[in-house]
Amino acid sequence: MGGNVIQDYSPNDAKQEHVRPDRPPRDEEIKAFRIYLVDPETGKLSEPVPLLDVLDARLKDEKGRPTQCLQEVAPASPKEDRPYPVCKMFDKKSVRAVETAKQKAKRETKQQTKQLEISWTVSDNDLSHRLVRLKEFLEKGWKVELVFGARRKGWMGKRKATPEEIERVLERIKSAVGEIEGAKEWKPMQGLVGEQAVLSYRGNSDKGA
Repeated sequence: MGGNVIQDYSPNDAKQEHVRPDRPPRDEEIKAFRIYLVDPETGKLSEPVPLLDVLDARLKDEKGRPTQCLQEVAPASPKEDRPYPVCKMFDKKSVRAVETAKQKAKRETKQQTKQLEISWTVSDNDLSHRLVRLKEFLEKGWKVELVFGARRKGWMGKRKATPEEIERVLERIKSAVGEIEGAKEWKPMQGLVGEQAVLSYRGNSDKGA
C-alpha cells in the first residue's frame, strides 16, 4: 500500500471533530485528506484516494442530498503499513434502519421488568433457584421485582416466618445482588418485611444494552 507515509489531517479539524463517540466517524468527521476505500463487492482496499473526491462521488437524490454516507471502519495504522483510515460507503436508509433497531432493542432492554415470586419461609433449595434467576436478569440489565406474599390460594394460611428466616432471606438476596456489577435497588421496598412486600432491583442497563 505504499511507504510509511504520515497521515495528513484536514486543516478544518476543529470543525470536523467527532462528536458521536457511540459510532465511528462519518463523512466530514473523518480526519484525513486521503483514505482507503473498501470495494463493496470484493472487500479489497483501493489505493489511497482523496477524501473529498469520495464524498463528492456519493449518490444523491433529486434534491442533490447524499443518499450514501462514508464511514470509517478502521483507523490509520502506520505500523501495519496503513497510513490512512479505511472507509466504506453505506446506504443511508439501511444505516438508519440498523440504528433504529439497535435503539429500540436498547430501550426495550432498559424497560424490561421481571417478577419473581418468593416466600419468607422459602427453602434453601428454592431460594437458590430464585437467586440464580435474579442474577441472570440483573446481568442483562433488567429490572427485577421480588414479590413476597403473592395472593394465591391458601397464602393466608401459611405460617409466618421467624425473624431468623427473614434475616436469612434478606442477607442472601443482598449477597446475590452484590455479585452483579452495577446492580442496585432502584426503589424503596413496598409493603412490610415478613408480610406482603416487593423488593426492586435493577442491573447495569448500559452493560445489558
